[in-house]
Amino acid sequence: MAWKNALSLAPALVEKGKAIWEKVSSRRSPAGAPPPSLLEPVPAEIRIPALERRVGELEQEAAASFEVTSAIAQQQSQLAEQHAELVQVAEALLQRTRALSWASAVLALAVCGLLIAVLGR
Repeated sequence: MAWKNALSLAPALVEKGKAIWEKVSSRRSPAGAPPPSLLEPVPAEIRIPALERRVGELEQEAAASFEVTSAIAQQQSQLAEQHAELVQVAEALLQRTRALSWASAVLALAVCGLLIAVLGR
C-alpha cells in the first residue's frame, strides 16, 4: 500500500531537511565584523584587492545559495509526490467508508425486516 512507501520516506526527508538547515545556518556572516568607514579615504591598491576578494566571497555565497535552492526544490518535489500518494490513499479510504456505510445501512434494514417478520408471527 502507498502508506508504507510514504512512511518509509519520512525519516529520509527529515534528515535531508536537517542537513539543509544546518548548511544554511552555518553560512551566516559573523556579526562582529564592523563595516569599513566610508569617511576614510582608501588607496586604490588596497581597495581593488578588497573588492575582488568581496566579489569572490559573493560568488561563493551565490553558488552555495543555488545548491540550497536546488536541494529545497528537490525536497518539494518529493513532498509533492508523497502528497499525491496520500491523497490517493485518502480517496480510496473515503470510497471504502462510503461503501461500508451503505452496506451497514442495508444490513440494518435487513435485520429490522427479519426482526419484524419473526415478531409478527
